[in-house]
Amino acid sequence: MSTASRFYLEQADSCTKAAEAAALANQREILLRSRAVWLGLAEREIEVQTARAERERTKQVETAHE
Repeated sequence: MSTASRFYLEQADSCTKAAEAAALANQREILLRSRAVWLGLAEREIEVQTARAERERTKQVETAHE
């Protein structure tokens, strides 16, 4: 897992905790929306890293067969 995806997940966790402690409903909603965005960023980063690793593996296999 990349540093960026770890950061995004930590931010999502922070939003979850803050939402649980929020006294006002609108604060909770904002924090839960923020959490969803952080999770989306983390998911996207993980997908990008996975695709990059797969491309690198494919490139290595192709190079080995030459």
